[in-house]
Amino acid sequence: MTGVILIGGKSRRFGTDKVLADYMGRPLIDHVADILKDLFDEVVLVGHLRPGLERYHVVEDIRPGCGPMGGIYTALSSTGAEYCFVCAADMPNLNPGLITHMIAQAHGHDITMPLWSKGREPLHAFYRRTITPHAESLLAQNRFRIMELVDRVDTLVIPEETLRLYGDPEVLFSNINTVHDMVRMEG
Repeated sequence: MTGVILIGGKSRRFGTDKVLADYMGRPLIDHVADILKDLFDEVVLVGHLRPGLERYHVVEDIRPGCGPMGGIYTALSSTGAEYCFVCAADMPNLNPGLITHMIAQAHGHDITMPLWSKGREPLHAFYRRTITPHAESLLAQNRFRIMELVDRVDTLVIPEETLRLYGDPEVLFSNINTVHDMVRMEG
């Protein structure tokens, strides 16, 4: 299993590159990577290489401009892992206990993904190498919605009652889109 952090977004609402923005005294990416490096032997950033990320293993998108679906496809195509845990670079509240629980559940499923009252969490999920042809087919048709992929394969959902054992889903899955979000989360 490999930990994958998607870094390909354009940070339009944030105004600058939020991946490298200062969050609690360190770049935002460091917070997310530090959580994953304790859970996975390999942590890979998928997106576009830029100054400030030299200390990380960055894999450039195979098909740039395809959003998270392209990032998931790149991760599965570029790593030797059977499973990739995929999250976004702007999610500093990842819970190691929840991810560990998901690791234990993922085996044998194509996708393992949280589901709660606000929906599914495709950027806090495990993706198995077996879905690569499905992702490739969707990308070839310029269909970038992850939920189309989710609906085609064996997807195990982690229910809200389980998620709540690890914290409030509103916090667990919160992400930073604006400077206001960052200030609010630094709290």
